[in-house]
Amino acid sequence: MGWTFPWASSYGGDFNLDFNVQVTEQQQREGGAEYNYRRSEPLALCGDQGRVAEIAAMTGTDAATFMRERPGMSTFVLEDGVVYHIYSTYARGLDGLWGMHQWLDRAPKGRNETGIWWRHHDAYDKR
Repeated sequence: MGWTFPWASSYGGDFNLDFNVQVTEQQQREGGAEYNYRRSEPLALCGDQGRVAEIAAMTGTDAATFMRERPGMSTFVLEDGVVYHIYSTYARGLDGLWGMHQWLDRAPKGRNETGIWWRHHDAYDKR
């Protein structure tokens, strides 16, 4: 349709801290950071570290560093020189942007998640 609009990244700024999608090392150790409208516990008490470590390794980092950045998306509009924050979503609220998740959620067993559930196409026959 020929539509265009400007995209912006929060990389290198403090936006992620302001919008609670990034935590500091201190918040991670002590807990108390807010994400998706909930207070988090210290990292050692959060989730299955084995899975997190495996996913983090795929991205080239360690589990602690990986967990300091959290998924989120915000929309703003500039109108008459004023910036308006019109929408934000976090965690599973982003699934609508990732096409395959919507289909998997409607399958008989949902995502049927165990371990790292996605595989590259050349590893389909490997479990």
